[in-house]
Amino acid sequence: MTFYNKGYLIVKGLISEEEAFKMHDHLNKRDDGDVNDPQALQSPSFYADELMQNAQIKLLSKIEEHTGLELFKTYTYARIYKRGDILRTHRDRPACEISITLDLGGDPWSIWVLDRDENPVEVKLNAGDALIYRGCEIHHWRGKFEGDIHAQVFMHYVDKYGPCAWAKDDIKK
Repeated sequence: MTFYNKGYLIVKGLISEEEAFKMHDHLNKRDDGDVNDPQALQSPSFYADELMQNAQIKLLSKIEEHTGLELFKTYTYARIYKRGDILRTHRDRPACEISITLDLGGDPWSIWVLDRDENPVEVKLNAGDALIYRGCEIHHWRGKFEGDIHAQVFMHYVDKYGPCAWAKDDIKK
């Protein structure tokens, strides 16, 4: 099945494991993460990190190839999850029409999606792997994190010809 049919796609090795670990290390070295995000209190989050934004630009053509869409980038948001975090079931706002969850390494932690028949699907990613999904349509979540640390970057795009194209300049968290 295709991204068009399923609304999501797992891409193994979207970036190299080495590149993912470098991005993880970069985030770990920052001491200015926002720890007030209600989705993951006390876990540092990084909005519009320059390294993540550069990766988003670099990956644009690959994401377009995987989705079959022409895209505008919107924003990036990275987070270092801590033990006990839970990401509750949700859908994203219009600026996240096409979303990428890119695993940057750490202890394994599955992400779940509801497929279009509303069946829960567990997605296991390794460092460098990504889940591409229609963030406004596909419910997604993570259960309670039992590991110590897990880093992700979320890269968001909108379809140039889709209903959320107007959100291309949305840079708010």
